[in-house]
Amino acid sequence: MNTKIFTLVTEKINEAFHLDRFQSVRDSVHKHTVLNSLPWTPARQRKFVEAVQDSIWFEIDLDKTIEDAVAELDRKYSHRFFQEMWRPRTDDYNYTGWSLVKEINELNPSAVLDVGCGYHPFKERIQNIVGIDPYNDNADYMVDVLEYTVLKETYDVVIALGSINFNSRGEIEARFSHCVDLLKSGGTFFLRANPGIPHKNGPYVDIFPWSFEVAQELALKYELDLLTFKRDTNNRLFFSYRKK
Repeated sequence: MNTKIFTLVTEKINEAFHLDRFQSVRDSVHKHTVLNSLPWTPARQRKFVEAVQDSIWFEIDLDKTIEDAVAELDRKYSHRFFQEMWRPRTDDYNYTGWSLVKEINELNPSAVLDVGCGYHPFKERIQNIVGIDPYNDNADYMVDVLEYTVLKETYDVVIALGSINFNSRGEIEARFSHCVDLLKSGGTFFLRANPGIPHKNGPYVDIFPWSFEVAQELALKYELDLLTFKRDTNNRLFFSYRKK
C-alpha cells in the first residue's frame, strides 16, 4: 500500500471529524473502513473530497474501503506523474547513464530486461533489450514487474534504474526477488537507487532508503555476488550483482 497516500486520506478524515464528539469516529477508522459509512454531512463530505483532490489531483471514490480507494488513487497518480511529468535524466549519470550501454553490450547478452524503462532510452542502444513499465507507453510491455510472468532465468542482464525504490521493504524485496528469478545463473543485475531522498515535485510515495548494508543483505539472502557499489550523480547509488 502507498502509505503516503493512506496517511493523507486518514489525516483528511481526522480533519473532517476533528470535533471532540467525533472521537469515536476517528478511533474507528482503519484501512477496511468504507468511506461512505462515515457520518458525513454534505458540506463535510465535499470539503473532504476537495482536500484530497487538492493534494493528489484526483477525486477519491467514497464507495470503496480506504485501502481500495488509496490503491486507486495511487494508480491514477502514478500513471499521470510518470507519463506526463517525470522526464529521464540519462545524460546526467556517470555510471547508470549512457556509459552503462557499453558495459552491457560488452557482455554480449542474448536477452536484457529493463524494469521500469520509462521512455525506453536504451531501446536502440542495447542489444536484445525488452523494456517493461506500468505507466509509460514507450515500453514494450505496459506491466508492473510483478505481473511480468515469463519463464524464470530468461535474461542475461536485468536493469532497474530507479524503479525498485518505492514503498515498504516488503514491496522492494518482492520486486527485487522477482528480478532475480528472471535472471540466468551467472547473469548481471544493474540497479540505480535513491537512498531515501524525497523528491521535490513527486511522486507522492514513500522513497525506500537504500544503503550499502541493504545491498549486502539482499546479496546474501538471494545468493548474489555484490560486484559494484558506487555513488552516482544526484546522490543516487549504483550497484550491480552477479547471480551465482
